[in-house]
Amino acid sequence: MWRQSEEKILKRIIANRACLANCINFSLNSAFPYPEHQFANDVLIFLSVPRAELGLDPERKPGDVDLLVVPFDHSQYHFERSIAIEVKVVRPTIKKPSRNVNSMGLKQVSGLLRDGFPFVGLLHVALPEATPEEHCWDLPLIANTLGPNGELVETGERVAIDPFPIITAQRQEGRIATMGLPVEVGFCSIGLNLSTDGEGFSGGTVGFDKPGKLNPQISHELLKAIEKYLDNHRGSFSEVRWFDKGRS
Repeated sequence: MWRQSEEKILKRIIANRACLANCINFSLNSAFPYPEHQFANDVLIFLSVPRAELGLDPERKPGDVDLLVVPFDHSQYHFERSIAIEVKVVRPTIKKPSRNVNSMGLKQVSGLLRDGFPFVGLLHVALPEATPEEHCWDLPLIANTLGPNGELVETGERVAIDPFPIITAQRQEGRIATMGLPVEVGFCSIGLNLSTDGEGFSGGTVGFDKPGKLNPQISHELLKAIEKYLDNHRGSFSEVRWFDKGRS
């Protein structure tokens, strides 16, 4: 089943532009802090990059880079703002709602800083078992237009909201906050709702996140290695353009 494979989960996230934006917004905010805009540049995303491919010691942690993000615009790649993200997936069940990940990711993100990536992030994805509908939140559906006094207007319909993803994401945020992450490491904890057919995501929570800071120990040799890896693996990355061409 795809939900048991971190790589397959990440492929589905990457294929869903809105979901991807929610998952990596925190890291783009790190690389492009205000007044720059985090979505002003499109991105190339590499999945599960072996550290040896980047000229790094294969015996050290992490063994690979879960997500390597290279921002680009119409004229250049911004290797100096490359982002390495360590990903952890937590899969709680109704019987074990407080289930945690086996490893929180502290050693891995510390290793990514040591390796010299410009920006480093930690992403916890909560993908819990679906809650039975009778235990979901029953909420009114809000119309797309406001009332005469600017107030929200209910349509009269009701919608069932599964609280499990957001509860799990908030729990993970609390766990991450006690880890003692280096100040340079940004993080995000986000919960994803499964679609009714179980083959994708119907939506996600607003991420509980914190942007990081520029790594003071950037490796320029690593930046050259990332550029070389891009040249040699042009068929293995996902190109994500945030806005459709021709949109005003």
